[in-house]
Amino acid sequence: MPEIEYIEDRMETQELLDILSPPVRNWFVDKFPDFTEPQKIAIPRILNGEHLLLCSPTGSGKTLTAFLTIIDDLVRRSLDDTLPDTVQCVYISPIKALANDIQKNLIGPLTEIKERFLPSRAKDIKIGLRTGDTPQNEREKMLRRPPHILITTPESLGLILASKRWRPHLKDLKWMIIDEMHSLVPTKRGTLLSLSLALMDTVVSSEVQRIGISATMEPLDDVAEFLVASDPRESDKEPQRISIANVSGSREIDLDIILPTARFSSIPIKEILDHNIDRIKELVEAHTTTLVFVNTRNMTETVVQRLKIAGLEGVEGHHGSMDKTIRLDVESRLKNGLLRAVVSSTSLELGIDIGSVDLVIQVGSPGSISNALQRLGRASHQVGGIPRARFLPTSPHDLLELVAVQTGILRGSMDLLKFPENCLDVLAQFMIGLSIIREWDIDEGYELVTSSWPYRSLPYEDYIEVLDLLDEERRIWVDWEENRFGKRGFAQMIYYTNIGTIAPDNNYLVFTSDGTLVGQLSSSFVSSLRYGDVFLLGGSTYRVSSVRGTRVNVTSATGYRPTIPSWTGEAMSRTHELSQEILELLGHVALRQRLGDDVKPLLTDVLGLSRPVASALSEFFEEHCATTFQVPSRDRILVEQVEAPLPTYIVTTCRGRAFNMALGYLFAGIASADDVIVHELSFDENGFMAKLSHEVEVSRIPEIFRNGKSGDTLQRFLMDSQLFTKRFREVASRSMLNPRRIGGDEVSPKQFQQKAEQIMQKHRKMDDSIIVREVMNEILHTDLDMEQLDDFISRMDSEDVRIVHRKVKMPSPLGMTLFMSSFEDLLSLRTRAFLIKDVDPEILRRLLGARSLATDLDEGKLN
Repeated sequence: MPEIEYIEDRMETQELLDILSPPVRNWFVDKFPDFTEPQKIAIPRILNGEHLLLCSPTGSGKTLTAFLTIIDDLVRRSLDDTLPDTVQCVYISPIKALANDIQKNLIGPLTEIKERFLPSRAKDIKIGLRTGDTPQNEREKMLRRPPHILITTPESLGLILASKRWRPHLKDLKWMIIDEMHSLVPTKRGTLLSLSLALMDTVVSSEVQRIGISATMEPLDDVAEFLVASDPRESDKEPQRISIANVSGSREIDLDIILPTARFSSIPIKEILDHNIDRIKELVEAHTTTLVFVNTRNMTETVVQRLKIAGLEGVEGHHGSMDKTIRLDVESRLKNGLLRAVVSSTSLELGIDIGSVDLVIQVGSPGSISNALQRLGRASHQVGGIPRARFLPTSPHDLLELVAVQTGILRGSMDLLKFPENCLDVLAQFMIGLSIIREWDIDEGYELVTSSWPYRSLPYEDYIEVLDLLDEERRIWVDWEENRFGKRGFAQMIYYTNIGTIAPDNNYLVFTSDGTLVGQLSSSFVSSLRYGDVFLLGGSTYRVSSVRGTRVNVTSATGYRPTIPSWTGEAMSRTHELSQEILELLGHVALRQRLGDDVKPLLTDVLGLSRPVASALSEFFEEHCATTFQVPSRDRILVEQVEAPLPTYIVTTCRGRAFNMALGYLFAGIASADDVIVHELSFDENGFMAKLSHEVEVSRIPEIFRNGKSGDTLQRFLMDSQLFTKRFREVASRSMLNPRRIGGDEVSPKQFQQKAEQIMQKHRKMDDSIIVREVMNEILHTDLDMEQLDDFISRMDSEDVRIVHRKVKMPSPLGMTLFMSSFEDLLSLRTRAFLIKDVDPEILRRLLGARSLATDLDEGKLN
């Protein structure tokens, strides 16, 4: 394991300037008043050639910190004519838009240094951008004249390493920079990147200095090990060293929660968005440039449309399903001050240069403290700037979560990253890539793989099983007698066109009549479209003229009420750390209740909430306690059996979706084992709801949980779930058993799903399929929080956790959201007036509001 040193010693300004070459020193003095604190700490270590992990606030000059010494070195060698025409630095960006930005932001300084501070004899320092969007002619040009600084993405790095024409250009590589590490390392993209780092070490002629940067990360030790684990000296059992510069938490924040309306606690869900639109419009008009974050692409489209209807000018949307050309236009207009506001889901979350933004609005909880910090850091995104952000809750439950987010931010809490380990689907993809390069000794391949941090404990037997599977599926050949493997058939074509770990979305492309691509729609949404339907995309309305293959042809449409598209897989699960903040808050509330004290002083004096926010949250607690007399806490969950046509159970834990899915699937699995049919199972961040064929005695539920063997029971039930089917498709695609593309052509969604179904049926019948094993591994360790479930059951055994259970006519407020989700379709069904007669009036009031309810209950309409 590497030796880790946390560094705090700093170098003073003049001392740092003296180290730099005159051209770079003169340029820096001309552009900046001083070095930032992270720069004074980190730059000396980078100059010294040490591996470095830099964690500092957004807007503190991290990117310049990483590049300044590299630029200085390149400038020195350009002057003395020792700079070779090979790649010297590789910069890895998690997204193509950020890679584009870095290219622009490097070209500017290098051009200024050359024109103003370098003699004409100095050699040009070249910057190259290689991503999936790079035109073929630009790729060829880079191969003829390699850039000194290569900017790329994890997927494109994998392609570069597999290319016999690219590899020679990497032999002199000196630096590797990985940006926004927090967005990579907890994902399978990070896993694939780690394998590529290990492979890189077999290509270069000397040690490469690795620099990792991010604004928000914990645990830093694990991230540092991830960064340097595959260094060759680690493989030789010589301890590697890495320095960590953690300069977090030093940036002041102007943060507040704003209620949509003073009557927030009593108005129905349908009306809250109306009030939030009013608040957003007011805030935008009171500022110069505003960035509005929502949590889904669907909500991006909705908010943009509603703001335009409300008369707000200069507002546009930005999300990943809009075409790149439209996104770039929005970014450019925002950066140049031509827009008042941009509404985005996650596409503007990372460090893309969008100019001066003086306010960030977050609509709804971002699901984690780290996400909140990342988003609000986009305001005043410059050295010394104080970010200003406003949170707008979308429901009382959301208000509770936003209060916990604000509390966590102000006291410096941080979410902990979780790292995927020993992912067999990513390994299968990587082994195909290895086979393209050359023939390999099997044991040599294993040594390479296990030098990557996520695979440091990979069992040799699993490695062999992956090779065996790829041999059987004719992706590689394996000679077991000679202990070697290599490429087979069309493996190279499949690898080049399918590399990557992002789950296949099988989206349809949307084209206007003149052939302009405007964006993408999910296959599930397209399946509901008919000729003439009008929908919204990128803030504009379109009418469907035809659907052919994976192409939706449209014409512009105005004056019609459009449908808002939906995209799958957008929900962000609340992190465990944020759930703990909520449970701690609820624990304080429970204590005040037992003592008979008012909750408001806790909220205003201790948490620093405004009086309106404290009053709204206090009313929510009072309403909840009036129905249950209890709130969930770290040592208590609530179980309510609701009067309904089907026996309905709502379990409220407030421990986050991942825990609730684990507990809910366990509950359903145990019920199914007792011949109970589970008609419906749904989850949210606060709990789960199960509708069963017949009753389970509520008082037996604690015993049911205690007696359930979580692992076996869960896996049996999950094998027949939609979640298993979904994850199987993704794993089979990631393993390149079911490619998304064949040659240059996209496989149609129907063909892709049919092939996935065939592979799934085959592997279900196998005694120990490694594909099924990886699917279950991903579900149990990514979708579900098994660690917390096991801890919960263990604490229940020792009676450290109580289950409060009761039969109710109406769920408590914390469980109401799940219960009402069963009725949400009534909001859009044309026949809702006919169905309304069978629904509890209180549910309708909360969903529709009194005025809408009165209109729908008009006897003429019902008749």
